[in-house]
Amino acid sequence: MTDPERPGADLLDLAYPYAMDAVAELERRTIEHRLRDADQDTANAFAAIVSGVRETLAALTVLDATAPPATLETTLLRALDEATRGTVKSRNRFERVRWLAAAAAVVVAIGAGVGVVVYRSADSGPTGLTAQMVLEQPDVMVKSVPVAGGGTLTVRTSARISAATVSFESVSAPPSNHSYQVWLIPLGGAARSAAVMTEVPASGPAMVTRFDAVDTLAITVEPVSGSPTPTGSVIASVNLT
Repeated sequence: MTDPERPGADLLDLAYPYAMDAVAELERRTIEHRLRDADQDTANAFAAIVSGVRETLAALTVLDATAPPATLETTLLRALDEATRGTVKSRNRFERVRWLAAAAAVVVAIGAGVGVVVYRSADSGPTGLTAQMVLEQPDVMVKSVPVAGGGTLTVRTSARISAATVSFESVSAPPSNHSYQVWLIPLGGAARSAAVMTEVPASGPAMVTRFDAVDTLAITVEPVSGSPTPTGSVIASVNLT
């Protein structure tokens, strides 16, 4: 039930699964429609939650099958908690804890040597991927395209497991208070976010993601917390098939 003293409270609860791409496409569109009609305070609070969750997940995108420090789980969950403090009241603590627990599961999976790096919709299939899994596939293909502003985007894809790695070479960091947002765009369909990156790894895959056969991968410059739909300039794009 919505708290009458907190307009849009249920919308803020939905920010957690939204940030983790754990909602179906129809629900995502409904959330984005409601967000456009929400008051500014609710919109800002929603963006703060999404930013906190995605920044944590983005930090995980540079990890592969490497055991993390023993304190990583505690540190990440504390960061998420700090990012959302003051936004979600105690009455809705159950929802917050439920999605923080999901984030904790990601950390635990990494500790077990599984590089879980990108969340998409709930029906996107297994999310446990590492860059090495993609690179070891017999059908792996490599495509490189120039990035606006300098540098190269390299995508390695495997149709066999419907997965791709994304790497950057000589690409500068996003402008101040901005991020690079990676989108998967189906033929004739709506773009869906695959990752929000506030930094570009100096070497190695920046991320790994599932994709569909007709997807195009595109990267835009967006606000630091990312955008529900592409709004900034496209700096690179590549067909994944």
